Amino acid sequence: MKTSKKDDDIKAFYENRKSKNIAVFGIIIFMVILFFFITILRMDITG
Repeated sequence: MKTSKKDDDIKAFYENRKSKNIAVFGIIIFMVILFFFITILRMDITG
């Protein structure tokens, strides 16, 4: 059974979308961790 050009385009679209979603998710996680560390470092430990 031969796949049509339209099916190939749809598969490529979803693969590209998945990789973009993973990249955005990684950036969001990085920002959360960065914010957490900045908050910890700004705490006054000496009281």
